[in-house]
Formats: sequence, structure tokens, C-alpha cells
Amino acid sequence: MVGDTVKRILFYASGACYLTFRKVVKMRRFILGMLFVIILSGCSGIGLAAPTSTDIPDSTTSSRPTFTPDPAQNLTSACFGSSLPTFTDYATWTKVNPRPIQGHSVYVNIYVNDLARDTYISASGKKFPTCATIVKAHLAGANSTEVTALTVMVKMPAGYDPENNDWWWAMYDSTGKLAESSGKLLACSSCHQPAANSDFVFSEKVMEESKP
Repeated sequence: MVGDTVKRILFYASGACYLTFRKVVKMRRFILGMLFVIILSGCSGIGLAAPTSTDIPDSTTSSRPTFTPDPAQNLTSACFGSSLPTFTDYATWTKVNPRPIQGHSVYVNIYVNDLARDTYISASGKKFPTCATIVKAHLAGANSTEVTALTVMVKMPAGYDPENNDWWWAMYDSTGKLAESSGKLLACSSCHQPAANSDFVFSEKVMEESKP
């Protein structure tokens, strides 16, 4: 009798558990279904905005490092090409002083290329044309022919160095092959500043001293 009663109790308890389990499963399915609907509605624009074209990086406008040529380098190429010039043939140019004159605390001979010749010799104070070149050959002494170094001035196109009348300056070894320094040299431009009214060139003084 007791055994039958226990069996009935277990039967009804298991049935109740089964029904409870079924309800939990149904409720779980209901919740998952609702979540799915919410996600879909969000993607359509109600909750979650789809990415716009402005949100997607454009490979054509991304911040990639770019090479920007130096404008000064482009201007020097008008006279030099793509490499630093040499001045091994300066002695074949026009020599403007018949005898060595003193300059930079040393004695020098001054040579000019064809572009610089007329403006220099006239000592008019006019601006020199682009690529006009002046070379000072530094001598070991007043009566010496030994060249110890070269100083060079080359007129660059407008915009190279407007504050100093667009001159390119350089110090070369005695052969004219090796540049010890070149470019916008403050030491050179400041030394020639007193001649700013004659395009930074002391041609008038040189031509005066070169008279017999």
C-alpha cells in the first residue's frame, strides 16, 4: 500500500518537473526570438546605425608619408642639374683683375663665366642674370700662383633666397672638385651685405683696384 502511494507521488512529481521544463524551454525560445527581432530592427537603423562612407577610411586619402621636394633644390637644379657642381675649369673663364687683389684677408684672383662677365666688368650694380657664376681663387701669397681654396657665388632663379638676392655660396678645395660647404651660407651673405645695393657683389671696388 505504502509502495503504491510512493510510486504515485513520484509519478506526479516527475510529471510536474517535465511540465516545468517544457515551460522553461518555451520561455527561453521566446526570449531568444525577441532578441533576434531587436537585433534585426537595430541593423535596419532603429538602434544600430550602419556604417556610412565617411566612417570607412579611404585608402586614397589616408595619412601616408609623402615626399615633398625642397623648392630650393628645384631652383638650384636650373643651374646645376641634379648633382653638386664642380668648378675645375674656372681658370678658362674671364679673369677680371690683371693682378691679385686682397679679399677675405687673402690675395685672390677673380674669374667670371660668360653670364656674369658683362655685368661684373661694367660695375653697374645691376642684378646678375640667373646662373651667373663668380669664382675667387685664394692664393698662397700676393706674388704666388698657388691656389689654396675657391669661394664661389652662383645666381639662382628668383625665390631661392630673396633676402640675399638669390645667391648660392660655396667653399671648395683648390681643385674645385670638393665642396667644403655650400648653399645659403650666412658667413658669406653677411660679408657681402655691404654690397647689397649692387647685388651683393663688390665689382665696383674690384674694378677700381684693378686699374693700372
